[in-house]
Amino acid sequence: MVIILHYFNGGMGGALKHVINGTPNYYLVHWLESVSIIAVNTFVIITGYFSYKKNNIRIAKVLNLVAIMLFWGLLLSLLTVFLLHPQNITREVLTNILKTATNQWFVVIYCILYLLIPYLNKMISGINQDSYKWLLAIGLFFFYFWPSFYSKVTVHDNGYGIINFVYLYLVGAYISKYHKENKQVVKPLIIYVVCTLVVTVFSLKFGRAWDYCFIFNLFGSIAIFQAFRSINIKQNKFINYLATYTFAIYLIDVNGFFNKLLYRTLFHSDRYWNSNVMILNLIISVIGIYVICIILELLRRLVFGRLFAWFMDKVELEIKA
Repeated sequence: MVIILHYFNGGMGGALKHVINGTPNYYLVHWLESVSIIAVNTFVIITGYFSYKKNNIRIAKVLNLVAIMLFWGLLLSLLTVFLLHPQNITREVLTNILKTATNQWFVVIYCILYLLIPYLNKMISGINQDSYKWLLAIGLFFFYFWPSFYSKVTVHDNGYGIINFVYLYLVGAYISKYHKENKQVVKPLIIYVVCTLVVTVFSLKFGRAWDYCFIFNLFGSIAIFQAFRSINIKQNKFINYLATYTFAIYLIDVNGFFNKLLYRTLFHSDRYWNSNVMILNLIISVIGIYVICIILELLRRLVFGRLFAWFMDKVELEIKA
């Protein structure tokens, strides 16, 4: 879903910026963007679901994420500029590369959330279910309903900040702690589909529809999480192995210097913005980029894996609440 979002992103794959208004592709892009916009929220809910019992976290895990961010941010940006645009190398470009490598918003905010986990979990363990419900209700009204339909006085970051991440963590933890039974697949899937349709309609006229804190994106992410939680998937080593590549895939794919090479030069997304077979190019691009990112990360692990592991072993600091 994140790769789909980047395919449509005006500065990456470009479809949202260049598709002709009122055409079938225009409505298709708006619908698929609305289907996929819940990806980040769902990822954070998953974190809360599996982490709410942790009493301590290792600083090394945060540093490892930052190290991978810097590795791919610097390497891909420098390679892209030196190989494709050596004539454009200036101090300003190099400064921009450094800023890009150190300012991946998701990694920064997720690391902050990770550092807060022991304190959030202590709060979760210290309140009863009724108090927990009130906490979620207050957050729902002021940080989702209010900025969705009234004003952005309570949220200025469109849900890209720590408020949304903390709230989603609390939602995931609540589901894990209190929703043990009554698992259903169809009902949450229907809710998810309805939410995507509502977001699609709103997106045509309403600028906030694709905010992460837009209330129907919140409901949609909870619904899709509940649907998958209800599916009885047995332990699968292959799925679990692929899951370890998630962060790296994101970091490679989101690189501002490298992703245009992926989307527009390699998979020619710019040729299909207003084509009848755009959906086919989208499918090929998403699968292709996913595989390419996995291969690149696999190479990093083979070449530098021991160095990163050594680095993590040297950092023994933990945060306990």
